[in-house]
Amino acid sequence: MAGFVWRLLVAVLWLPAAVVVGDEPVRLVTGSALQKALATSAAWSADGVTLRSQLQTVREQSGILVLRDRRTDPRATVTVDTGFVPRGVILQQIAAAVPDCGAVVTDGYVLVGPADRIGRLPVLLKVVGEQENVWKKLPAGRLPRKAVSGLQPEWSVGAEPREILERFAAECGIELERAELVPHDVWDAVRLPRQSFAELACLVLLQFDLQPVLSADGPRVRIEPLDAARVLELKYSLPPKQKEALQGVWQQRHPEVVLRWSAGSVILSAGLDLQADFVRLQQQVSLAAGQATSAVPGDSLRTRQFQLQGERVTVEYLLQEFRRNRIVIEVEGEGEPEVQRLLKAVVDLSAVRTKQPGATFFPALFGGHFRVVEVLDDRVRIGR
Repeated sequence: MAGFVWRLLVAVLWLPAAVVVGDEPVRLVTGSALQKALATSAAWSADGVTLRSQLQTVREQSGILVLRDRRTDPRATVTVDTGFVPRGVILQQIAAAVPDCGAVVTDGYVLVGPADRIGRLPVLLKVVGEQENVWKKLPAGRLPRKAVSGLQPEWSVGAEPREILERFAAECGIELERAELVPHDVWDAVRLPRQSFAELACLVLLQFDLQPVLSADGPRVRIEPLDAARVLELKYSLPPKQKEALQGVWQQRHPEVVLRWSAGSVILSAGLDLQADFVRLQQQVSLAAGQATSAVPGDSLRTRQFQLQGERVTVEYLLQEFRRNRIVIEVEGEGEPEVQRLLKAVVDLSAVRTKQPGATFFPALFGGHFRVVEVLDDRVRIGR
């Protein structure tokens, strides 16, 4: 098939945090500029290069700050060959090259680290954002201006996380309680995008399974163990065009948990890890939708329209039908017993009954059973 190979990796957007990125002054992109940089395509190849070096190179070339969780070894080696793909896909593949590692996007940076932990970061940021809104409603004079106006966190090699939090809390006029819960550690140098103290605390504490809790009546932040069992009710914004794909994947993964939809948003009442999984799926669907509009060859599977009708079909049956129709589906470890069990699973087709491009169709179809769904021009790759 002619043309560039455009890959779509729609899993583990559990995107870093013992923050490691070099010292060179690079203009960092945040907000909409970060999203644009992640959508910009490039070719990426590495053979046995350390994770530390890969993340630094991404930052130097694109202005995307990629942080590494303290629990992920910076010396882990990365071997990838992505072809010409969006940088968001490149970062996902770099993370996936390290065992049990994933990546998650925030408004100011990308975090690479343990796939089962870092997805909590966007949820914690949303929670403290709501708590900061309470602060902003306090009477004049009750809250130092810098407590919510933001700061530019920066520290040198050898900084300790507890010292980092205590220093910036004092700078913002915030009383920090239970700082002794933060274990001793030594971190590399970093300069972060502008953010509030509460946002900085989320990034630091997440790496120790801790969280910040903002007092409702004044500038006090208490450090507490992360409570994954506590039910949170959070509202997420979502483009209407992505609703169907996200709803379908969610129903496959968590049929017992109801999403409450309204115009342009969805409300989820669930514990921290379910919230984190929702954010991961939301980012995955968003990436898929963005790539569906990219310039690709006219006969690409990414832009070809698909829909399915039927009831109670298995993954295995679908693979046979696609292959019979000359659509190449590659399954990682297809002969392994665990994968064979997944192939017997029944697939919910509710999300694919209407026509949609392959870039969103295949993730919606297989994403409830496989964490990796990679849509290329000429084939689809799925894996655990």
